Amino acid sequence: MEGLQRYLREMDYAIVALVGILLAYSCVAIAGVHNPLMPSHAWLKQLVVGILGLVVMFLTAFYDYRLLRRIHWWVYGVTTVLLIVVFAFPAVNYAHSWINLKVTTFQPSEFAKLALIISTAALMANVDESELPDYRLRTSWPFWAVLIPPFVLTLKEPALGQALVMVSISLIMFTTFTKRTWFVVSCVVVLMFGIVLVTVPMFYAQEAATFVHKVLIPHHLLKGYQGERILAWLDPSYNLSSSGFNVHQAQMAIGSGQMFGEGALNGLLSLHSGVPNEWTDYIFSSVGEQFGFVGSAGLILCFLALIYRLTRIARSATDTFGLYMVVGILGMFSFQVFENVGMDMYLSPSTGITLPFISYGGSSLLANFIAVGIALSVSLRYKPLRFN
Repeated sequence: MEGLQRYLREMDYAIVALVGILLAYSCVAIAGVHNPLMPSHAWLKQLVVGILGLVVMFLTAFYDYRLLRRIHWWVYGVTTVLLIVVFAFPAVNYAHSWINLKVTTFQPSEFAKLALIISTAALMANVDESELPDYRLRTSWPFWAVLIPPFVLTLKEPALGQALVMVSISLIMFTTFTKRTWFVVSCVVVLMFGIVLVTVPMFYAQEAATFVHKVLIPHHLLKGYQGERILAWLDPSYNLSSSGFNVHQAQMAIGSGQMFGEGALNGLLSLHSGVPNEWTDYIFSSVGEQFGFVGSAGLILCFLALIYRLTRIARSATDTFGLYMVVGILGMFSFQVFENVGMDMYLSPSTGITLPFISYGGSSLLANFIAVGIALSVSLRYKPLRFN
């Protein structure tokens, strides 16, 4: 009882408030979308799942995260099996991403990301706590080995966006783990190369489009629709009736919001189904249209504040297992926010990545609340309990 009282007293309520605000953003943004393809009363379903998620988050926070280390292979194994089972169900939108249980559906890849974080953190903690820790690159193969099965299976669905999130999780966790200056320098070099690789095509869009058409697609380095998405990103006017339509409409919706937005539930494009998938992948366009620049900036600030609080938890973790898990959660949220918002603003190519806590979807929402619950569990155990 004393432990529970301490947990309630020392809970990071700033994080609780932030996820509550994000859930409110989500419900209003979804309620403002009127699309015949969207489930009826989607905002109400999102609210119900969100409240359930808050309960699960608190339960996860009270659960001792260190016990996850004992069962991490079971968690990893179950989610990997589910990623295989998903292929036995009919494809939805040309992807085998969901398991249909008649009363509801769920997406195993959302929980596979958490399993990847837990297992990778456990393996890294084992190395850190060994008598002679070995941080050499050639001994780190187990960390990448656990990435391969969920990555390949998710890519096969196909769900490229989710697969890229898994890669980003492993990269940021390994960057924290290696503790080697040369690796940090290498990451900076790779990052700079990536910036150049992204920036140059934007200035030479025509040449980049020719390269995609004549090299990448014909040699099967990219699938046709992936190449089309890259071309739509390089040239905002490219094929507006097909591959470039979604992003173009999302950009128009965001722009129509101007400074203060058109008002909650009053977005013109949202009311007339102007943005496809506006309640899922392109939810940020609904936020921009209804709340304008000020409301969109407020949403981004909420995410930045959440990332800051998670960073503080990582710094105060008493063991490396907790540290690595929180770092993995940080990597997951950071990449998803950047990619989802970026694709609505022509900052990155369009991929099927949800905006954490905002996009419609029970699996994504529950997985995000569990992730925050794990981080809170780490924060509540920054010092041992004392009993009189």
